[in-house]
Amino acid sequence: MQDPSPGPEHGAQRGETAQQLRMALETLPEAEREAIALTYISGLTHVEAAESLGMPVKTLSSHVSRGMERLRQRLNHKEEALMASLAVLPAFAPPGGWDAALAAWKAAAFSSASAAGITMATGAVMANKGLIAAGLALAIGIGFGGGFFAERAIHPDPQPVHAPQLPQDSSAQSPKDQAANPTGPAAEAPDATSREADVAKGEARQARDEATKLRAELAAAVTERDEARDRAERLEAELGPIKAEQLEREPTFTFGRYGQIDGVRKSNWKELSRANRIVVECIREIRAAQRKGEQPSRDVQIRLQRHTEIVRQYEYETIGVIKSWARHNGELTHPLTVANMFAGELREAGLPLSDDQRAQIERLGLAYEGDWEVAQGKYGNTTPRCEKLLDEYLLKGAFMDSLYDVLTAEQRAQLVDPATYRVAFSDLHCPTLMLIHTSPILTGQDNAELKQKLRDMLVQRYKVEEAQLDTLAPLLESWVADVAGALTPVPQAETRFYTYDQAAIALRGTVKLAKSIRDLVALSEEARAALLDSYDVYIPRIVQ
Repeated sequence: MQDPSPGPEHGAQRGETAQQLRMALETLPEAEREAIALTYISGLTHVEAAESLGMPVKTLSSHVSRGMERLRQRLNHKEEALMASLAVLPAFAPPGGWDAALAAWKAAAFSSASAAGITMATGAVMANKGLIAAGLALAIGIGFGGGFFAERAIHPDPQPVHAPQLPQDSSAQSPKDQAANPTGPAAEAPDATSREADVAKGEARQARDEATKLRAELAAAVTERDEARDRAERLEAELGPIKAEQLEREPTFTFGRYGQIDGVRKSNWKELSRANRIVVECIREIRAAQRKGEQPSRDVQIRLQRHTEIVRQYEYETIGVIKSWARHNGELTHPLTVANMFAGELREAGLPLSDDQRAQIERLGLAYEGDWEVAQGKYGNTTPRCEKLLDEYLLKGAFMDSLYDVLTAEQRAQLVDPATYRVAFSDLHCPTLMLIHTSPILTGQDNAELKQKLRDMLVQRYKVEEAQLDTLAPLLESWVADVAGALTPVPQAETRFYTYDQAAIALRGTVKLAKSIRDLVALSEEARAALLDSYDVYIPRIVQ
């Protein structure tokens, strides 16, 4: 009686059919090949496969339909036979093993938390919303049929993938021995075929178990990734206010040669600008009380002192570092300092500088730096300090004029009080701040009294001898004429509150007088050196 079980030729035929089918699959367009691998081979529904590939279900179904039609035409199979052949394609582990596939997917999944998507081993691009389905596609697509295509992705010149080979029997017999011994391999062929089927089933079962395990681990990895992303988002929300606070502490401007010094970069500009604002407000209150003939309150004086100390911390960090020809407040009147103070105060008031304003102010600051360097190039050993101070004073005044022009009317109103604008001892942003502690104020009822007071001061400071007084007299007459524009009579209580323009006139008169004394009056070497290095700017004031 004939044995009904399949013989060796059936197993060989099945292996050949599978090989032909794989080769036919390889000829399909990538989209059709992936669609068939996920549905007919991997067993996903069209919905699951479409989600895995990040495409509409109709598109996926269209790919499947076209791919199956191409296979039927190429293999000359009926649809039922083709479907059966696809369903029984042997399983292959992913290249590198299941653990490597899982590790690769995890890395891709976690890196996609902030990216547009991830690229799977099969070449499909997955959207973030389909990550779990993408993991499923990787697990099943590679493990059940996709192994052939993944292997090709790794090796550009693909090698034929063969069905698992059974161990060779060491007791192989010759045809003559087989005829004499019916119990040899030919007689055992049915058992060998059965063993081959069992091995294939075992491999398929093992692959399914591995895939199930992998899907569970992938789902756990996605959960872990989502939790990490949630923690990162919560942390970002918590750090938001801290980052905003840090930005407000940092300088708005870092232009020029001093933009990177510690005093500028490490200072808390939010605190500095706020303290500066309070100092300005206290000075305005004090000036208002003085105009009324009243004594400022103790509270306002304490508040003034407390916040002045905060501003002085910046002064201590930058004095001698930011170059100035003034003995005091050269760093506080430098464009870099003023610009950052203004920026902080306007931001605090809800009137921040625009990008265009910041760009304009930066250009003004760099222009100041360039003009400063040009001025330094013209000085020699006999240039009096007051001339250098005059140049610095005028450059800073020009910068302030241009800076105010950049601001809107509302921003200027926040920063400027018309009653104290460009008034010494009142306007902390005015270059007069460089003069108030070193410039003697000469007061008198008339020009003659002013001239006599200045004569006595010069004689005492520079040890002018009696014989030189006749030479000094016409220089003093010229000085009185030079400062005439600053001689508007003022009450005694207002003599120290001179304006920026009045100080500029006094500076020019002082420079001319110092040069004349240097060139015409015989002084000792010590007195001459003292004259050239003097911080004095003679401020004349006619008292009503």
